[in-house]
Amino acid sequence: MLVSFKVNNFRSFKDTAELLMKASISKEHPENLIETVWGTRLLKSAVIYGANAAGKSNLIKALVAAIMIVRTSTSRQIDATIPFIEPFAFRGIMNPYCSFEFEFIAEKKRYIYGFSCSNEKINEEYLTIYTSQRPTKVFLRKNEEYVFFSMETSRVLKPLTERNTPNKLFLATATNWNAEITKTPFLWLNKFIDVFDSEQTILQSLELYEADKNGELKEFTTKLLKESDLNINDYTIETRIVDNAISQLGSRIPTKEYKVLSEHFIKSKEGKNTTYNLPMANESKGTQNLFFLSPQIKRALDNGYVFCVDELDSSMHPDLLCYLIRLFNSEEMNPNGAQLIVTLHTTEAMSLKLLRRKQIYFVDKDNDTGESELYSLDDFPVRLNEDVRKAYLSGRFGAVPDII
Repeated sequence: MLVSFKVNNFRSFKDTAELLMKASISKEHPENLIETVWGTRLLKSAVIYGANAAGKSNLIKALVAAIMIVRTSTSRQIDATIPFIEPFAFRGIMNPYCSFEFEFIAEKKRYIYGFSCSNEKINEEYLTIYTSQRPTKVFLRKNEEYVFFSMETSRVLKPLTERNTPNKLFLATATNWNAEITKTPFLWLNKFIDVFDSEQTILQSLELYEADKNGELKEFTTKLLKESDLNINDYTIETRIVDNAISQLGSRIPTKEYKVLSEHFIKSKEGKNTTYNLPMANESKGTQNLFFLSPQIKRALDNGYVFCVDELDSSMHPDLLCYLIRLFNSEEMNPNGAQLIVTLHTTEAMSLKLLRRKQIYFVDKDNDTGESELYSLDDFPVRLNEDVRKAYLSGRFGAVPDII
């Protein structure tokens, strides 16, 4: 479970921005909270608003950058550059180092892991573990200098520093060489948090649908489609092998072709039900997005993953969007503590009947400096019965377009 994510000097975020998933002490919507073994209450969902080009997507890109730098570390060649690094550009002297930090709970332990890097090298990296209320520092890295904070961790980890390189994260290298103390945080970053574009999940989702041998995904998706009032009763997926690609050696490469049909029950004027199958490509964009995100949603709910989507409301009806948020906030549908983090334009989800004040975030950009700022509704004096959507659109919380 994600406790917080921090980013500094990345794209439009010059100074540190923190997405904090810790709940405030307010009592509204207790169903929206995860009770942890640490006594800390975490939010099941967070929505992020802001004007176009304010920096909402840059926060999601920061998550992507941090996660992918971790996941690609061990496969990086010694002379390869570190991908995804885009420092804040509008400053006198360029600082080439972007910084990222995750605080999360995994295997009943709390971890803080962070690193700072340029395109060329890692210049700082650290790991702290909480097995009690007191922190246990595991390692601190400054360029190629490593500090270990106990004789045992030094004995295990120090020899592995020789296997690391300036452009690789030590967390990934140590785990690759079977260090147990780094395994859990590395696996959490590798498996338990993912970022999706609502329009770019098609191939991965089709593979998950095809692998659904016991029908659990089919049952989940059809229930989701029905409860979303999309008039889809069922679906079928047909696959066939086609030779439509050619390798560098000139040989044909077999690939799969998918055909997705949605099943509709249509009632005639005489009251007779008739079944019609339509290609999924003929459905609305919002229906397609929901269908192809459905396997990822189920994986998140089943495993307690952190599920992040940029512009989830793309081509999606506001009522459907609110339904998905309620799905993650539900005690019944989300018993494993999955978390939903989304950027939105649709303001219908900006309601204190749906979310706590701490679950609503804003990103605003100073057009004079080009700097983005992240803050939550909880920073404002807001009454529980207030129409925050109306207040937002009037400009009270910032993060709206300044149209002349």
